Amino acid sequence: AIERPDDALSVFATLRGPFFAIPEEGMLAWHSLGHGFRPFGVPEIVPPGLEPIAEALRVLRDLTRRRNHRPVAETIGQLLECTRAHVGFIFWRGGEQVLANVLQVQELARQYEAEGGLSFRAFVDELRDAAERSQTPEAPILEEGTEGVRLMTVHKAKGLEFPVVILADIGCKLHRAVAQRHLDTERGLAAVALSGWTPLDLSEHNDVEIARDRAEAIRLAYVAATRARDVLVIPAIGDGPFDTGWISPLANAIYPPDSQSSQVVADGLPTFNGRDTVLDRPDGQGASFTTMRPAAYRLTDPCTGEQYSVVWWDPLLLDLRGEDRRGIRREDLITKEAKPEDVAADRARYDAWKQTRAQRRERAAQPSLDVVTATEFVKGEGGDGTSFTAGGSPNVTVLDASVAGPRPSGRRFGVLVHALLAAVPLDAAPHDIRDFALLHARILGAPDDERDAATAVVESALTHEVLQEARAAASAGRACRREAPISIVRDGTLIDGQIDLAYESAAGEWNVVDFKTDADLGGAEDIYRRQVALYAEALAAITGTPARATILRV
Repeated sequence: AIERPDDALSVFATLRGPFFAIPEEGMLAWHSLGHGFRPFGVPEIVPPGLEPIAEALRVLRDLTRRRNHRPVAETIGQLLECTRAHVGFIFWRGGEQVLANVLQVQELARQYEAEGGLSFRAFVDELRDAAERSQTPEAPILEEGTEGVRLMTVHKAKGLEFPVVILADIGCKLHRAVAQRHLDTERGLAAVALSGWTPLDLSEHNDVEIARDRAEAIRLAYVAATRARDVLVIPAIGDGPFDTGWISPLANAIYPPDSQSSQVVADGLPTFNGRDTVLDRPDGQGASFTTMRPAAYRLTDPCTGEQYSVVWWDPLLLDLRGEDRRGIRREDLITKEAKPEDVAADRARYDAWKQTRAQRRERAAQPSLDVVTATEFVKGEGGDGTSFTAGGSPNVTVLDASVAGPRPSGRRFGVLVHALLAAVPLDAAPHDIRDFALLHARILGAPDDERDAATAVVESALTHEVLQEARAAASAGRACRREAPISIVRDGTLIDGQIDLAYESAAGEWNVVDFKTDADLGGAEDIYRRQVALYAEALAAITGTPARATILRV
């Protein structure tokens, strides 16, 4: 509904769902007025009683407008905050799991953005695809060693143990009736049934593959049965074993050979009044002589000779309806019969918590370190220049490597020249420079005249003595950095910048070079000087090696 507000069905489902919980009567009344469920079509005047619907649509409208201007997780969090969904979910039966799943969606949104996600719509599509592929399991709400119920496959249960294990899905077959694949490693052959067609190799080895699948299924049944430390609950049919089910390998362990003589009295069991372990049979059939009766039985392991007990439970004692899963789980928390002093005390604690939370959020919103660019810093607090050098004015050398004559100007041309100076090898031939210029001009959408002018500028710059020194430093194995990020902290402010070129000279000092494409430095020269001087100071502080600053006009 947030991503596609024109989808009336999605908006309707959102209003009726757990976030807003608008009753059907209100929805019908709203629809009868002809307004429609459109977040961007809410009338200014709303009839009495329908304000909640209008407010809900306005919330969706605001979320839609800002969805691509803030993190996806923040949009989801804003929805939860506006609807107070945390409280609503936690009151449900099983509300902890519901809330954990909702918070997991927020975590998936953070992971999506950390991996480079760009839009809210792409995240919604990714969630839908993951749901269709069944790759979105419920969020875990239980830690190891805590009480609770875990639902998992037999494969995932390998290596784990639990006090009580319940085997489920008795109707699942032990193995397929017809094999689906045959592998022959010696021949490098994989025969797989496809679209109802069975390869000859698979057909000829069908019995072998069936036997292999059956053996693997028996091993899985063993794994499942040995996960229990105290109690193992096995679904079974009292009239006799279900031979094709995946639990059938355990049949010999739960059906006693003589049901009458094997019955024993076990401590801790309720009184079984029923005479049948099958609750309902088709066509009103009755129990047979061999039907298992509700009781405890003593059996003997034929391999070890040890005795163990099996209890066939009385189905009449089962709570087949179970607890009502709908409604409020803790009605006592919202009862109207609470004492006024208890309500006042709870309200006071809530208000205190809310105030403390607001104060903490306000403190957390204050950055411990302000981050500015080098250009912003030298234009602002560093404008007097006294922080750069002891003498006051930054000691910067300005050199000229520009090409005479008219040429293009503007931000795009400057970006193109800087991109070429950062990418081309310092010993590049003219045809290599032209190839790089062709590529970067296409990326920036620069016309041919800017491309040709940038090529000429870079060719001229590479012949300058500064670039020749940099090339010599790289060839000699000395440090040479291009487009290197650098930072320095001043009075609680983190100054972030980018060095165009820095290399270590033969004399053992750094030379920090800043390329400028301005036709005339003019009034900006002082700012440029302070900027490159700041880079040199930061590099000297990091490396412990003296650094000089140079502006190279290109």
